[in-house]
Amino acid sequence: MNIKTPKYVMQQATDEPSFIRQHWLMFSLMVLAVVTFLIGRYSNIDMLNAFKGQKRTWDEVNQQLTAENEQQKKTISLLETEVKIKNQAIAELQKSLDSLTQEKSTLKADLVFYENLLSHKDTINKLRVFDIEIEEQGELVFIKMVLAQKLQKADLTEGTLVMKLTGITEQTGTVIDLVEQYKLDNDYAFKYFEIKKYTISLPKGFNPTTLLVELHGKNKRQKVVSEQFQWSELLSRSQTDLVDEPSANAN
Repeated sequence: MNIKTPKYVMQQATDEPSFIRQHWLMFSLMVLAVVTFLIGRYSNIDMLNAFKGQKRTWDEVNQQLTAENEQQKKTISLLETEVKIKNQAIAELQKSLDSLTQEKSTLKADLVFYENLLSHKDTINKLRVFDIEIEEQGELVFIKMVLAQKLQKADLTEGTLVMKLTGITEQTGTVIDLVEQYKLDNDYAFKYFEIKKYTISLPKGFNPTTLLVELHGKNKRQKVVSEQFQWSELLSRSQTDLVDEPSANAN
């Protein structure tokens, strides 16, 4: 029977590894895990704080950009308004220029008309068709007629006019009463001269040849003035030889 002495038991106990030594790997892993957890936690907190700081920076930048954007919008709106005002001003100036040009042309036409009228004052000693202008534009025909009488010590003359256009339709002679056909204003009343303007459209297939104009005075004792014009001659006349229209009737 073997009996172990206390010295032997103590030596055996000393030789056996401790609990910590036996499980040092597990303790090391646990300590490493705790340290990693703590490091990760504090790192996440720092990162979160960094993100929060970055977010505040972004918010400030976004507010600044928003303010600048609003200011840019106001600037653009002012510039657009300025452009609109300038364009309107240019349009008004162009309109004024066109009006002045038109007025200049009208005054020039008036001057030519009166010069032409006065140059014939010695021959205008009675009521007559002073001049007539015919212009065709597509299906429309524009008629401008100047009625005049003596230019010195003239009395007011009144009456109605008749316009009859003779032509050919399918080799058949045709007469059109323009006043009746187109309901034209045929009254006249003036002291020196008056301009009558009409716009008509001739029937299809109708070829005009002559235009007859009659002036019937209101006073039945006045003799009817009758004048006839060749349509082709009226159309072929040069524009420089036509009577220009004054700005108003001379009554």
